[in-house]
Amino acid sequence: MLLCFVMATHLLRAQESPDTLEVRKITFTSTEKTAAGKKPSAGMTVYYHPDYLYATQTQSDGSATSWLLWHHAGRLLKIEGQQGLPLNYGLQLKTNVYLPGEAIDSSTTTEKAGNDGDWDNANEYNGPGYGKINFTNDTTTIAGYPCKKAVIHYVYPPQCADGLIRSITIWYNAELPPFFLPPFTCLQKIPGAALMMMVETFDGATDGYKATAVEKQQKTISFFRPSKDIRILYPPKL
Repeated sequence: MLLCFVMATHLLRAQESPDTLEVRKITFTSTEKTAAGKKPSAGMTVYYHPDYLYATQTQSDGSATSWLLWHHAGRLLKIEGQQGLPLNYGLQLKTNVYLPGEAIDSSTTTEKAGNDGDWDNANEYNGPGYGKINFTNDTTTIAGYPCKKAVIHYVYPPQCADGLIRSITIWYNAELPPFFLPPFTCLQKIPGAALMMMVETFDGATDGYKATAVEKQQKTISFFRPSKDIRILYPPKL
C-alpha cells in the first residue's frame, strides 16, 4: 500500500511538473519605417506558456533587454547584458488599462509624490493616467492568423501628457493564448495573443511590433531559467 502511495505521488508530481512544455514562439519585427531596402534591426521574440514567459526586445543599436516571468510563482526578472534584476511581479505588471464598463482605480491615475522606501516602487511603463479599451469590428490577417482590432486611448492630467502614450492599436488573434510583459502590461486585458502593437505618443511619434511568425514548440522548464553566466542582482533589503 505504501509503495502504491509513493508511486502515485511521484506520478502526480510528474504530471504537475512535466520536463517539457508546449510553448508558443512569436517573432516580431519593428514597425518603424527605415530607408528603402534596409530592414529594421529592432524586434522582439516571445516564448510563452500559461506559467512562463521569456521575451527579448532588441533595439536598433543592438542592445537587448530580456524578461523572464514565472506566473505560477509570481516572479519577474529583467536581464540586461550579463546582469539580472529581480523586480516586484505584482507592481511591475499592474496595468492602468480598463475594459469597457470596468471601474477605474483612482489610486493608479495620479503620480504619488515622494518615495515609500520600497526598492522597486514604480512601474515605468504606466503613466499617471489611465487607458480605456475600445474593441472594434475591424479585421486583418497577420502572420497567417485572422486578427481583430482593439484601440486603447489614454487620458492624463493636462500637465503630464507631453511625451506619453496617446493610444495603442492592437491586432490580436482570439484563438491563440494571450501573453503580456512589463512594456505591454495592457495586453492582460486583450482576449487573445497580440500579433501587432502600434504605439502613438502625444508628440506624434509612432512605433511598435508586428508578428512575422508564430510557431508551436517544445521547451524544457530550464529554458525559462536565467543562464548560469547571468549575475543576479538583489535589492539591499534582501
